[in-house]
Amino acid sequence: MWSSRARTSKPEPTNPNTLTLRELMATQPRHVRGRLLPGERYPTGMRPGRRRAQGMDLDSVGPYVPGDDIRWMDWRATARTGRAQMKRFVAESHLARMLIVDFRGHLLFGTETRPMAKTAALLAAHMAWEAVALQEPVGLVIVPDQVLVRPRRGRSHVLFLLKHLEDGYGAALARTEGHDGDELAMAVDSASRLLKFGDEICVFSDFGDANPALTEKVRELNAFRHFRAIIVEDPMFRRPLASGRYPYQAAGDPLRRLATVSKSMADRHQDVVRELRRDLRRTLLRDGWRITEAASGGFLSPGAGR
Repeated sequence: MWSSRARTSKPEPTNPNTLTLRELMATQPRHVRGRLLPGERYPTGMRPGRRRAQGMDLDSVGPYVPGDDIRWMDWRATARTGRAQMKRFVAESHLARMLIVDFRGHLLFGTETRPMAKTAALLAAHMAWEAVALQEPVGLVIVPDQVLVRPRRGRSHVLFLLKHLEDGYGAALARTEGHDGDELAMAVDSASRLLKFGDEICVFSDFGDANPALTEKVRELNAFRHFRAIIVEDPMFRRPLASGRYPYQAAGDPLRRLATVSKSMADRHQDVVRELRRDLRRTLLRDGWRITEAASGGFLSPGAGR
């Protein structure tokens, strides 16, 4: 599902902080380039449904979640890990998705390729294009502006979503005021009201300031909705950090600044980052999220809780 092959007909603009509609459209996977002919809108034997039915093709193995069918227990994986593991199968029918994209100030940070907020927008666009391939309805919520687009099917609807992503990112660059931590919880509640039983809510964020309101809301709705956390991280969290001086520039700030990293800080960096990443993923899994990871330089890869 997470194909990283995308159209690259034209290069990205020189300024990595900006986001254009052309870049969002370029995330379209190759297999959904063309339009389907009349009468071929859905694969043979498939019709849009209100909830996603389970197929028989094995997709992955993941931890047991309350409500899982015990018949699909993977006993070998359970014995190997000491924790109940379930077989996950590829779905055969359609479900609706709401994409919640976090454009708050702390995601405007970036060290190499682009700010994390821009990565979140590109990943959301990629997932929206995949909804076209699956003929599934997809909607959008932009945080903190609480822009809400109802889930629908079709290429024209995805282009409508991409325009909202472009405008929302531009508004984030121009924003100066801060925001409280309850906005993700409010977005989850708004998205859930537009979905039906078994549909999915995908949140694109670094989850660095997850608060009790969000945790309570997800636990409340977890029996009725699927929750996927797309964790957006900067590349600096995935490789050892060398001591020295590092130039950086915040999105929307014309001045370049220097950050000094001492040798002692560099030695402790990897251990601290590893512990923080592990604690975050454990917390999300405990609260009922499925995890997908993404660095600022690449596309999606399944995480431990897929």
